[in-house]
Amino acid sequence: MLTKNEKKVLRLLLTAFDRQYSINNIAKECGLAPNGAYKILKKFEEEGILKAKHIANIKSYSINFDDEKTDNILELALIPELEGRIKYRLEDFKGLKEITTACILFGSYINLNKEPHDLDILFVIDRNNFKQYKKRLAGIKDIVPPKIHDVLQTEEDLKNNISNKDKVILEILRTGIIFWGIKTIIKVIKNFYQRENKEMP
Repeated sequence: MLTKNEKKVLRLLLTAFDRQYSINNIAKECGLAPNGAYKILKKFEEEGILKAKHIANIKSYSINFDDEKTDNILELALIPELEGRIKYRLEDFKGLKEITTACILFGSYINLNKEPHDLDILFVIDRNNFKQYKKRLAGIKDIVPPKIHDVLQTEEDLKNNISNKDKVILEILRTGIIFWGIKTIIKVIKNFYQRENKEMP
């Protein structure tokens, strides 16, 4: 199993997209001491999950998608620890699981220290399931207390928004709670990185 801090580091690097992260950057973003971040990075580099490159005097880290273990480790890193009201919302939305490929809860609702006025949620969906989705969501809206704001994306939409560095979508991927579809999210992100690497001179 992964520790909470290991999960933080892996998710940060998975959703780096347009950034290069050094040990100090990673420590700061994840709330770790530089030495603690270094130990985690060294562990995953030795296991082949991460790769490092030197830029001037700085060593930066990224996910190594060429290692066959990487996808499985990332899946473990993205499994959420559901607490409080978030557990109940997962139950509420389960009726949409069979017609969507991923579901991510994001925004103020995931901050358990505050009382939210609404609920923001992203679904990855096939266009053919749109009518059925709308019908089921209407039933869920009748029983869920906060107002629901849903964001719909096809896999292609998600790929394009990552490529275009859409700030909203990138923030959802960085901080949201993935109810289901972890494999789908990893696949889309992995395809982005592989395409980026091919296009590099």
